[in-house]
Amino acid sequence: MRVYQVDSHILIFSVHSSSRYSLAALLGAVETDSRLVDLHVVAPLELTESMLEKTAAQGRLIIAHSVMSTQTERVYHEVKRTRKILGSGATLIAGGAHASARPGELLDAGFDYVVVGEGEQIFPELLWRLMNDQDADTIAGVVSEHSENYPRPRDLPRIQLDDYPPFALDMNVVGPIEITRGCPYACKFCCTPFLTGGRVRHRSVESITKWLRTVVEKRGFRRTWFLSPNALCYGGRGRDVVPEKLEHLLKESTSIEGLDEVFFGSFPSEVRPEFVSKEILELLRHYVANKTLQIGLQSGSDKVLKTANRQHTVAEGLDAVRIALDCGFIPHVDMIFGLPEEAKEDVDASIKLCHDLVDMGARLHGHVFMPLPGSSFENMPPGRLDDETRRVLGDLSRRKVLTGAWGNQESLAEKLAAVDR
Repeated sequence: MRVYQVDSHILIFSVHSSSRYSLAALLGAVETDSRLVDLHVVAPLELTESMLEKTAAQGRLIIAHSVMSTQTERVYHEVKRTRKILGSGATLIAGGAHASARPGELLDAGFDYVVVGEGEQIFPELLWRLMNDQDADTIAGVVSEHSENYPRPRDLPRIQLDDYPPFALDMNVVGPIEITRGCPYACKFCCTPFLTGGRVRHRSVESITKWLRTVVEKRGFRRTWFLSPNALCYGGRGRDVVPEKLEHLLKESTSIEGLDEVFFGSFPSEVRPEFVSKEILELLRHYVANKTLQIGLQSGSDKVLKTANRQHTVAEGLDAVRIALDCGFIPHVDMIFGLPEEAKEDVDASIKLCHDLVDMGARLHGHVFMPLPGSSFENMPPGRLDDETRRVLGDLSRRKVLTGAWGNQESLAEKLAAVDR
């Protein structure tokens, strides 16, 4: 955990690996808010019972959590523990993907306020009002026990990425730069359309390079990663490649003195297979440092892909892998098992595809379908692996050609479904 103090108020932002990227962006927004100029890092702390009590005695305590659907059990346990120690002596705020989809659930779990939607504008405003004893219930996107209705992210104003920093430089909370937000593809297993909308927004090249130069000069960073739901859509409306804008981004970024490596289209970002072409990957190869390319194929069955509204085919995925290999990249291919309407023959097709991809020289990233809140498939049965599929995935993992948390995701999917029921 990291602890920050403003006058007599102390903000503790609960940090977890799953929320580290949103942490950087949110604290960047807080850091650059002129009303919160006194906020500074006190120390990174693991909040034991004695530490919570000691910190609460130093000022009015605000504790914030960015909640992912896969982390609710841990977060709710921590909230319960905090309430047991401090009672109402701390104000608890939740944000993040699960908070936007299930605000009532988080209020029931013990949070005082829930931030729905994008937090860069809402979260600093909420902090300022809490610090000044002003009404926070009138903030669009903030939910409390007094709220009569829960807003949906798509009904709230969208931020412009250029208006906010990608990370908190002065607090030294620095991570990858989010260059694109939103996705026009309504894949039914994904909650991105619900959270950030179908209209694609890009951070400008000028903003990206400004922050890169600053982090190189002030923090000595020599490499950077770009975050995007579909890296190859940069500069366009999200449904095609705009080569000249993509090259402008890469050329300007890689020309920054002192920045040795730019990673683009590699994990945790990915590219859609139908966006891959020899021309575009040769362009990338000229600029990027990554040897891998993350490709979202998801299934070896066209029927399953159609049901999930992926809007590409297995053949397009195979073409993308071949092109990537020809252009000197090692494709890392995302595959999801247990998707709705997946029959035995569909599973067999996916397993065969996995073997074919490995034989071609690709690597795999395995998942089990989880009914994520906010996705179109949120009420569908959780993904389950049969014994043969589990054995095959285990073998591929032991051969070091498959990575991913597919084992944990199967049990997490069951828990998510149990909550919905």
